[in-house]
Amino acid sequence: MKITLSTLLATALAAPLAAFAVDLAPALPGSYGTGGGSDALFVKIDDNWQGSTVLWDEATQTFGSGQPVSTFAWGTGIWGISDWHALIDQPVGQSAVIERWTGIASQVNFGNALYNDMYSSQWGSTLPLPLSESETNWLSRFDGYIRITEKSHYNFGVLYDDGFFFNLYGADGAMLSLVKDGVNPRDRLGFEQDILLDVGLYRFQLGAYNRLEAGVVDLRWSREGATDWTLVPTENLLSLTQPLPVPEPATWWMLLGGLGLIAVAARRRA
Repeated sequence: MKITLSTLLATALAAPLAAFAVDLAPALPGSYGTGGGSDALFVKIDDNWQGSTVLWDEATQTFGSGQPVSTFAWGTGIWGISDWHALIDQPVGQSAVIERWTGIASQVNFGNALYNDMYSSQWGSTLPLPLSESETNWLSRFDGYIRITEKSHYNFGVLYDDGFFFNLYGADGAMLSLVKDGVNPRDRLGFEQDILLDVGLYRFQLGAYNRLEAGVVDLRWSREGATDWTLVPTENLLSLTQPLPVPEPATWWMLLGGLGLIAVAARRRA
């Protein structure tokens, strides 16, 4: 049978995405014990804050160019990822930060009351936000490791309202990202291609924000052969601020072997 270029192209286009999965090596390879959740931070911003640097073009009625939205009377609150970066680490009492909460999140699955009242039947219910004034103009950040116990193809999806970014870090500084900037209706965004992940720990950071009305942030994964998204389980989320679970013996030998190679290299340089 003669195989032509057009046949190869047609086959490639018809193939499932998993066949072209991205390969990402773990930041910390090997088997680790179960986790107890990721580090979480929530920040409540004054609804009347008028400092956004997101640009608005009044003539074309579009974002991305023009003047900062905060120069308009209606431009209060959070409008994009640049505002998240400007405010997320500010202390209470500065830059209109009203309240901060830090702790361990057993799952990345939080929404305000309006979201749960109106949209939980469609998108799934969430935990309440751990803020006393949490309905509008809030920020969140989740940091930690995702624990992979079986080499396979995975995908990750974030349910958001209004925007977010998700970074997944592998070995040698490699990173894959999902981003949805601006003010958007709720939706779930996942990677266009599945990711081939090996056994080990992958560091991640998820930043999300809500301006007005319903707000949600929810991290799920889909494993090879699955037909839907499921919440990343608590045992697969590890904190950066708490001690890592003890690696299994084989992982200790891998780590010691790596340290031995570093020592040999250091002696050779000397």
